[in-house]
Amino acid sequence: MDTLISVFADAMPPAPDLALAFAAVLFSTTLKAFAGFGFGLSVVPLLSLIMHPAQAVPMALMLDLIGSSQLVPMARKKADWKSLKLLVPAAFVCIPLGVYALSVVPGDSLRIAIAVILLATVALMATGARLPEHLPVPAVLGVGGFAGMLSGGMAMPGPPVMVYFLARPTAAAVNRSSLLMFFFFTDVGSIATGLISGIVGLKIILLAIMLSPALILGNITGHWLFGKAHDTLYRRIALSLLTIIALVTLVEAIRG
Repeated sequence: MDTLISVFADAMPPAPDLALAFAAVLFSTTLKAFAGFGFGLSVVPLLSLIMHPAQAVPMALMLDLIGSSQLVPMARKKADWKSLKLLVPAAFVCIPLGVYALSVVPGDSLRIAIAVILLATVALMATGARLPEHLPVPAVLGVGGFAGMLSGGMAMPGPPVMVYFLARPTAAAVNRSSLLMFFFFTDVGSIATGLISGIVGLKIILLAIMLSPALILGNITGHWLFGKAHDTLYRRIALSLLTIIALVTLVEAIRG
């Protein structure tokens, strides 16, 4: 028992950092439960304020997997499985490439890359661009592969698949469920790869467990908010939140 307590104490950050991490996870989980995306996009930049990106990324993956597990039973019933059967395998193939990049790329470079990807995604989605309902198979595989690289390297598989689903003429409930399922699968693949490579360690797992109450509260809040929003409001709120995150991330990346 004493050994277990000692291990948890060693994993616990200073109180101010723990409070910031709790708030970041609560906000990011609420966003994802509402929109179906945005956890990695929001929580990685925020966690990077108190830890190195090489720690923030696997932490985000572990937290996202725990939080997503609560939403899977609901999401799997409405998800676009025709698309997911192409996106998920392509992502799995490319996840190791992202994990390798995480182990060799400097922290400041990762922060800048995170900011650029986030800003580009928000800008593209804000244009209101629409994709046809059915895309060629190679194009869908490319989206999945790119998302896999971002998942392994930055815990951010969102940008490619967010554009893919939100820019198609499908209902918000289908988009949200499809995104939730895709992120669940990529989290599993990224964490498995991280465990093998040694990036995901015991300290990260224990800290994720400490922050799990924020995941539960965020999921409850986000699911309740989604039930109150229609399709247009859903898209508008999601883009507004991502714009705020993008601006904050850009400022932090420039300041270094």
